[in-house]
Amino acid sequence: MKTSIYSSLVIMGLLTMGCEKFLDEQPRSAIGSDGFFQTQADALAGVNAVYSALSGHYNGNAWYFGDVSTEVANRGELTGGLDVMDYTAADPVFRDFWTSMYRGINYANNVVKWVPAMEINEQLRDRYVGEAKFLRALFYFELARGFGGVPLITEPTENTANNGIPRADLADVYALIVSDLQAASAALPPSYSGSERGRATSGAALGLLAKVYLTQGNWQEARETAKAVMESETYGLFANFADVFKPANENGKEHLFSVQYTSGNSRGGGSSLTSAFASRNPNILLNGAIAGTAVATERAFYDAVPDHYRKRISMVAEFPSENYPEITVSGPAQAGPAPMKYWDPTFGMNIGGDANWIVLRYADVLLVFAEAENELSGPTDAAYEAVNAVRKRARDENANGMDEAEELAELPNLEGLSKEGFREAVWAERRMELCFEGHHRWDLLRTGRFVDVMKASGRNAEAKHALFPIPLLELQANPALIQNDDY
Repeated sequence: MKTSIYSSLVIMGLLTMGCEKFLDEQPRSAIGSDGFFQTQADALAGVNAVYSALSGHYNGNAWYFGDVSTEVANRGELTGGLDVMDYTAADPVFRDFWTSMYRGINYANNVVKWVPAMEINEQLRDRYVGEAKFLRALFYFELARGFGGVPLITEPTENTANNGIPRADLADVYALIVSDLQAASAALPPSYSGSERGRATSGAALGLLAKVYLTQGNWQEARETAKAVMESETYGLFANFADVFKPANENGKEHLFSVQYTSGNSRGGGSSLTSAFASRNPNILLNGAIAGTAVATERAFYDAVPDHYRKRISMVAEFPSENYPEITVSGPAQAGPAPMKYWDPTFGMNIGGDANWIVLRYADVLLVFAEAENELSGPTDAAYEAVNAVRKRARDENANGMDEAEELAELPNLEGLSKEGFREAVWAERRMELCFEGHHRWDLLRTGRFVDVMKASGRNAEAKHALFPIPLLELQANPALIQNDDY
């Protein structure tokens, strides 16, 4: 019997996966339907189930597709596997991606359908729907960038009706993404307190919307939406670049939205990011076991980045390191410099790691604004101010906010560039600032550089690799689906 991810039911017991920091609800076994959504607690459980769908993808696929499929990273000690561009539609990695996203979309569709009619607190009701729409937009954005036009499903899966939906035009997918994020930005609060920190906010919706507009080449809306986030006075850069990634600072002023992980939880709420990115030291692994990393920095990328504080925090070529003195070399030889953004010093003492996956942060918004501003008006003072704020923090090792001569020599301010020169400088800045955070592949694709950059790095990229193959099992389950070209 053919199966499809569309035929899955919403199991509320999944709500405990990956969102432990603000999800205190007990597991439920009822399916998502009008029979379930009766009380305010039911509505909250339904929303929390949508968050639960984030966990697996951002604990693995996000960095695999966003970074390892580019010239900045490789598979570390896992050198025996295929390059992501050698995979076929039959490989499970693509179905995992597809299934995770549609699972979250189905959960969100239940909330969007049933919660608006519930007789519960109006403010909470609107917020819950806003959270579901934000997350649905995020899931569809991931799918659109990865696969192109995909089936556009906006009703809950309660029978087989969703099993034969064909791929929608990419423009229609983006129209839903934009509509959902606009609605979410109006419905969500600017911040939360206590155990609710980490939930989607109005700033997260606007920040993601700015990235969507940038991906579409809608410079005007990208600039204005990013500017709205900047003028909200809700967000800012940490003074010290290292503080961006410390678990103790999670959901801080620079974090618009992160996937929440909690270490030491027997139900599996911790992340594997520390192990995947920096696992060469057996002291940080469970039971003292030595394991190979899943991600390592490409040596060519490491060598190409100017030596400055941000580089020394982001990746380390040799241990011991001044910034990570507790790590010593042990086990197999390194496959490349180690990405260090997800370093959690407590990892080996707990079940899983406490490091969150940062989906969107304020430095990204500043660079979105700078790029869009340049495309509209050339490198204006405002564009320079935005990108140079990121560079200033990147070189400021003592975090005193001063432009000292040695730091400026390592990473000077941008100035005196043409429109084309500024454009390329912002692209380079994004590559350095956001490396290993799952953004680089999508930046290369939206700017039309993917194939050329990959070929120059020795990877076997072709035009078809701009999109991933539709998973074979989905094609078999849904005859209305059409495969991407040349797969």
